[in-house]
Amino acid sequence: MGVSAQILMKYGMESVGHINNLFSIKIIYMFLNIFVLSGIISYLISMFFWINVLSKIDLSAAYPFVSIGIILTVLLAAVMLSEKITVQRWVGIFIIIIGVYIIVSTHKVNKE
Repeated sequence: MGVSAQILMKYGMESVGHINNLFSIKIIYMFLNIFVLSGIISYLISMFFWINVLSKIDLSAAYPFVSIGIILTVLLAAVMLSEKITVQRWVGIFIIIIGVYIIVSTHKVNKE
């Protein structure tokens, strides 16, 4: 859900344009943009899913999976927003995957 929120908000902000300051009239347009609003709603929904996850497993086991959202955001931005994925970004994605694997694979499962 967080990934979809990022994509929706970016898509919406492309039509709103650059906001120079907090007192810009574009702030109103930003909050009236259906894509930005949908992104905010997606974040709210994802928050409830996240709270549910945290009620079941340790934060130290759950939080590394947030990094997977970074990878999905980069990949979807390339597909849906025509953003380029440079060699450096591919290396970063690989490092994130290795890091998540190391953290999660060394976590002890609590059995209740």
